[in-house]
Amino acid sequence: MADEAPAGDPGPPVAESTGIDPNRSAASTTGARLATTDPLNTEFLYYSSVLRTLAPTLSQEGDRRNICPWIRKLYRPEYQSSKFREKRNRYLSYLTNSLLLDESVDIFREFPPDGALADLETFHPKPVPAAQWEIDNMWQDTLQHLPEEFQLLECFIHDSAELCKHDHGYDKILDQEFQFFLYLAKPYASMITGGAERTRIAAWLQILCSICGNECCSHMKAIRNDYMMAMLGYLIDLRAVGPFAQYPSWQMLKPLAEVALAAADNCQVTDPTGCYANDFLAEQPVPDDGAFCYIALSGDLVSRNIAPN
Repeated sequence: MADEAPAGDPGPPVAESTGIDPNRSAASTTGARLATTDPLNTEFLYYSSVLRTLAPTLSQEGDRRNICPWIRKLYRPEYQSSKFREKRNRYLSYLTNSLLLDESVDIFREFPPDGALADLETFHPKPVPAAQWEIDNMWQDTLQHLPEEFQLLECFIHDSAELCKHDHGYDKILDQEFQFFLYLAKPYASMITGGAERTRIAAWLQILCSICGNECCSHMKAIRNDYMMAMLGYLIDLRAVGPFAQYPSWQMLKPLAEVALAAADNCQVTDPTGCYANDFLAEQPVPDDGAFCYIALSGDLVSRNIAPN
């Protein structure tokens, strides 16, 4: 069975600017409604919706010129047949990942071939230059400036040093994730205006950066990343609250959920006389008439908000 339609067959119509007509569903490009219960068809519909959103947003005009022919080719009728659907989805998955990087990578930097598409397994991806976050040196600089008397944190997870020593199965992906979060956090941390808050954030960054190398297990690195992700959420708002309202422990880093619960007990968002309510009211303009109302909802309804019998 041929992998391609006759050369004169233009394939289904597609919008030049996006590669997919936004007024047509993925099913209508084949002239028949796809059964969404088939995993390959469900996957195909997902890629269709993602491509429809991402293709028009590519920053470079040259990338858009290359991507549109690929989309047209992969949506041709022959790739809706049972024999080629898996190959089609593999290419669409690769193409979607390319668009998420806001560029055409590897094979998508050129127009698709006129004939049959080779299996993706036969391609050897071309080297891609490292992203800016991958070569950022903030982590290394922070480690170099740790005090000489600094001691590594104790492991909170394992009962013995031997168990901790063998827990390194996820080090690589966890370190990459942390490096990315750290890169995102750096500009926001530099914009914190309060001197005390900036010092606290610097202390937290030092502690989190110190969890590295073979001396620290994967479980500790996962806890580190939880803290880093939570801190990034606060830093985007240019504030250091919750667990980061206090300095970190220099002996042990407990799981974030435990520390966050303790922080909520010490400074409850539902307290109308607390700092959250005061900060909210201080930021509001003074009304000529009427008043502001501060409402806070707690997520812990079962244990905290049920009236006693």
